[in-house]
Amino acid sequence: MSVRPAAVVAWTAALIISCGLLALPLLVDAATSPVTIQGFAYSPTPLTIRAGDTVTWTNRDSAQHSAFFNDGFKTPALSQGQSASLVFSSAGTFNYICGIHGAAMKGTVIVQAAATPVPTPTPPPPPPATPAPTPVRTVAPTPAPTAPPTPEPTAAPTAPSPTEAPTQSPAVSATPAVARASPSAVAVQATPSPTPNETPSALLIAGAAVAVVALGAVAWFLAHRT
Repeated sequence: MSVRPAAVVAWTAALIISCGLLALPLLVDAATSPVTIQGFAYSPTPLTIRAGDTVTWTNRDSAQHSAFFNDGFKTPALSQGQSASLVFSSAGTFNYICGIHGAAMKGTVIVQAAATPVPTPTPPPPPPATPAPTPVRTVAPTPAPTAPPTPEPTAAPTAPSPTEAPTQSPAVSATPAVARASPSAVAVQATPSPTPNETPSALLIAGAAVAVVALGAVAWFLAHRT
């Protein structure tokens, strides 16, 4: 995968800026502490500083002086009114003497560890914008058709069961025992109607005669039917 030159330049610039920002607290916190050389002595001594601080020596004597450390760390020879500075980057206790007059002039620099800068809290990213809720159209419910009330079944009037008409048994009439006889002409003598002056006995006799004739006719009819 090829890398574009513009991307390389952007990454390099970002790296340089980041290193500069990291070193910025050290530059801001760094301090300069003065030491005066006068009367063949260093003042103040011992001198306490922090790592990254600078110490500046200024010679007030007419004779030349310098600051010479055991590890070879030193200032140049300073004439009257001249100054020289050294930066102490590591913690520790450092003793020095005059590079011209030797141990007759002594000094000490005590370097403490630099204070750890409190990291600046990164502001939290802004919360994402919440999209406005889209109104949802609510469809009004369609009323369900109301079913017509179901009519309750009405009991149909029950037709009365036909009542059997009483069967009339044929009445057996007592057939008078009549002897069969060949039909013969019976001479019926017409009986004259009674007159109002006749007695009730005459009416009875006439009714009896009619009954006898009727019975005879019935007997004949039955005899021929069977």
